[in-house]
Amino acid sequence: MIKDDDFYPEYLTYLDWRLNEGQINKGKWSLLKMSKTSFDNFKKKLEIDENFNNKVIQICKLEIRDKKIDEIIESKSDDDFFSDLDSIEVDKKIDDIFDDLDF
Repeated sequence: MIKDDDFYPEYLTYLDWRLNEGQINKGKWSLLKMSKTSFDNFKKKLEIDENFNNKVIQICKLEIRDKKIDEIIESKSDDDFFSDLDSIEVDKKIDDIFDDLDF
């Protein structure tokens, strides 16, 4: 089953990126999520195309970065967020995220 494959989360992130970029519509996104042929093509392209591989890595890093930023913001309620953390502290936390991701 493709959902059990180690590369499936990266595949979903790539499909989400394509959807957000307007390269595919929601219906095609739903079908591609389930398509073993499309998933196998994705994995094969990762193996043979270095540029594609690098692009997928960057897309996944951006997704990780966005999730970490959301976690920082969600860890505080709206009122507490700005009262407890000044903008310098928030900027430092966000900079630390970028440093961790090797951008």
